[in-house]
Amino acid sequence: MEMGGGGGVPVATGSSPSALDEPHPRLETPLTSERFPAVIAIQKQFLNSKRCLCLIPCGMCEGMDEFAERHRQHPERLGMAAVAVGADGQAVGFVQMSMVGMQSFDERLFHKVGPGEAYIESMAVLDGNRGTGLGKEMLSWCEKRAREQGAAVLTLGVINGNPAQRLYERFGFVATPRSPCAQMVSCCCLTVLFGRPYGCCDAAVGVTLMHKPLA
Repeated sequence: MEMGGGGGVPVATGSSPSALDEPHPRLETPLTSERFPAVIAIQKQFLNSKRCLCLIPCGMCEGMDEFAERHRQHPERLGMAAVAVGADGQAVGFVQMSMVGMQSFDERLFHKVGPGEAYIESMAVLDGNRGTGLGKEMLSWCEKRAREQGAAVLTLGVINGNPAQRLYERFGFVATPRSPCAQMVSCCCLTVLFGRPYGCCDAAVGVTLMHKPLA
């Protein structure tokens, strides 16, 4: 699921003059425990714009303890993550992938990762750093890392109505067909967890799973 998500995490397509004046962030990998607080802060900024049950900020759903425990149980996740670091050493973006057996955060509700699949479960960029090409750079890193791990397909989930879907399409992702039943379940889960993040009157509701073959 996008986080920009995952889960799936969103990268805006507009430009920010202040961001363009700064040196381009570098990607730092693997993820280290020292970066956990910054990653949690990046995720919360995105999630707090959405409301569980249309009331509770979603940034309250996962804290430091849960995040750290998931990576303690599955340390292989650390090498499937990258943090975008600015010239001042501060984290400004984050992307997390998972493969089968790595306990993706989305597996319980939205998408179960299968064999040969690398799933982008979370991608987010802080305000002020969007529209600089950082999202595309993180997608390129994901594709390279997925190929190194022998994945045959790169996947992600995007909330319907998210303008970042255009970025994913330009990068080569296409929508994965889903049954009406699966789509209905995702709509219900999304509404309960995130409310209607792109407007109460937006007809586009639910999650679109997208994939890019790597063969």
